[in-house]
Amino acid sequence: MATTAEVAIMEALFGHLATLALVPVHTIAWPNVPFTPPGNQRYLRVQFVPNVANRLLISSDGPHQLLGLLQVSIYDTKGQGEGRARETAGLVAAHFPPDFKIHNAPVTVRITKRPDVADLIVEDAAIQIPVMISWECWA
Repeated sequence: MATTAEVAIMEALFGHLATLALVPVHTIAWPNVPFTPPGNQRYLRVQFVPNVANRLLISSDGPHQLLGLLQVSIYDTKGQGEGRARETAGLVAAHFPPDFKIHNAPVTVRITKRPDVADLIVEDAAIQIPVMISWECWA
């Protein structure tokens, strides 16, 4: 169980991503966890990117608005076009609809807008399409 809002937010987002059912199944490279990409280079890579804390109330012990991104990068086989990877990116984006709320005591994380699906990035061994999921939490 999380003891800070920062960990509770991260766990809420990671937990919801883990419920995404993709066919075929894509393994997930979680931050700071050993990972070896599969031979076909089809997997998801996750980055938790907290941003700013806004103090909108006068009370010093009042809740703050915490903002950030969850970036989920879709990796796929190089040289096969981008349609399959972009389809997976769309499924990831649809899994985090606008105003969707994820509860993980003591916080509730809200997805603030439709996730952004970025342009194709060609790497040495694979292609990548990042999906940026914007979130906010009052804690």
